Amino acid sequence: MIATIEDLMVHWGEQHARLGLGSGVGSQMGTIMEWKGLPPSGTPGSRILKDGMGLDHIASEVEAAVAELERNFNGAARRGPRLAKLAKLRYLDHATVREQMREVGIAEGADRTYRNWVTALHQQVMTILILRAGPARAIAGKLSVQLKQAPRS
Repeated sequence: MIATIEDLMVHWGEQHARLGLGSGVGSQMGTIMEWKGLPPSGTPGSRILKDGMGLDHIASEVEAAVAELERNFNGAARRGPRLAKLAKLRYLDHATVREQMREVGIAEGADRTYRNWVTALHQQVMTILILRAGPARAIAGKLSVQLKQAPRS
């Protein structure tokens, strides 16, 4: 398990639980009624919408990474969709470990295999997040992985 990615995934799950994917803006009629016909004008120009407007940037990036995993049928085991399902079960539905294992197709009692799957999920999400961050960041991430895998002499 990668602790930093675990924190991001937990944050994504909390954002989903609190806000979901929807967002809402108060109605104009409600504002008029609240201020008895004359809402305060404030300063001119556009405003950045905040609270209650859906997932924050970090959570939306994790959401995009999981969605990309769900569409990804490439790789050695073609398990992108199963990893995405594990992410949703683990962080959104808060399913028990036993239920997660059953839904993803891991044999019951194979605790080590389950932990390997969680690590693979974190690695895939981390890779996608690095690639989404931009070309310079992607190159730095690849270099970091290559340095970690390089044999020591």
